Amino acid sequence: MTEDYIEISNGTLRARLLAHGARLGGLWHGTDTRSVVLGWAEGSDGTYMGALVGPVANRVTDAAIDIDGTRWQMQRNEGANCLHSGDDGLHARTWEVTEHSETAVTFSLTLQHGDCGLPGLRQISARYTLQDTSLRLDIDAATDRTTVMNIAHHPYWNLAGDGDIRDHELLVFADTYLPIMPDKLPIGTQAPVEELGLTARAPTLLRDAAPLDHNLCLAGARSDALRTAARLTGPNGMQLTIATTEPGLQVYDGSLLTAATGRTHLGAQTGPFAAMALEPQGWPDAPHHDGFLPIVLKPAEAYRQSTIYTLEPSQIP
Repeated sequence: MTEDYIEISNGTLRARLLAHGARLGGLWHGTDTRSVVLGWAEGSDGTYMGALVGPVANRVTDAAIDIDGTRWQMQRNEGANCLHSGDDGLHARTWEVTEHSETAVTFSLTLQHGDCGLPGLRQISARYTLQDTSLRLDIDAATDRTTVMNIAHHPYWNLAGDGDIRDHELLVFADTYLPIMPDKLPIGTQAPVEELGLTARAPTLLRDAAPLDHNLCLAGARSDALRTAARLTGPNGMQLTIATTEPGLQVYDGSLLTAATGRTHLGAQTGPFAAMALEPQGWPDAPHHDGFLPIVLKPAEAYRQSTIYTLEPSQIP
């Protein structure tokens, strides 16, 4: 998809943003010529790459959610289940640019009652802001009817701008994760992250980890305060630190990424293990698990999610 893009810069970081999916299409540190996120020179490709996904990110059992006694049917776009709110989710929408400065962009979107198979006239905004060595993303939402809301940001990271993501090290600030069934839906219990080959609060070479497409449990509740979720370190010494208000972080090792030909890429060449997704969000499939933090949003409430991505060369020799 060919489309116009917006670039913002603060002298240390430069970001390329697109209205289609309110997505991050490129991010550069200093004089580096390769983006540390996957993206295309001529625009987006309609996938989840770099986009906001939702209004309910991740997978939903039977593609249905009960809200105040009414069953709402979503699109079955992954077998019997729904992934990222279906093919017409936030990633597939063209957002309005409502504010643009040298270092910040705000996108806005309205979902009508029934859009994505869910209730409520929903107003959503996403603001990207460059701050020193960080990119901050603030997402706000409101509804006129009780609904569900769990938005995730879906960039793919490769801090070397090329090569296999399994040469990176991942440090996670979580003790447990959500084991999954073959369809990647959580079974409803937690287990130690060591079962994934990770070590809590210590770096793990991704080649030594198990296949990853799991939610890490950062906390039992959403918070107004930012908490450190993970740190990714590339073989070139570049470090990405993610801090977020969200209680979960989906980690996906990019094993099923497909190679693309005939397109000019801004970061690593796409293909299996070209990059990994680190997606702050609520715990997946929450409406079907009593022990998970609810994702219900009521008219009198405001949804607010914040994440800060900090990029810095490693200080470790």
